This record gives sequence, C-alpha cells and structure tokens, in this order.
Amino acid sequence: MIKHARTAVKFFVYGLIVGLLFSPGSGEENRKKLLDWAGGSIKSMTE
Repeated sequence: MIKHARTAVKFFVYGLIVGLLFSPGSGEENRKKLLDWAGGSIKSMTE
C-alpha cells in the first residue's frame, strides 16, 4: 500500500514540475500562484 502511495506522489511531483516548465505564465507569476495554492491547502488542512 505504501509503495502505491509513493508512486502516486512521485508522479504527481513530476507532473507538477513539467506543468510549471511549460506553463504560459512567467516564473514569478507561477511561483506566486504555487505558493498561494500551497498556503491555502495547508490552511484548509489545519482548520
């Protein structure tokens, strides 16, 4: 079971990296969007 979760996380990270590399926005815009999304996700988990 843990092996499947590791594989899923690994491919999620690969997809995230590829998506950021080929996205139409600038690097600064992408970093801001990513940090806003991550911050919102973390806040929703802790509430």
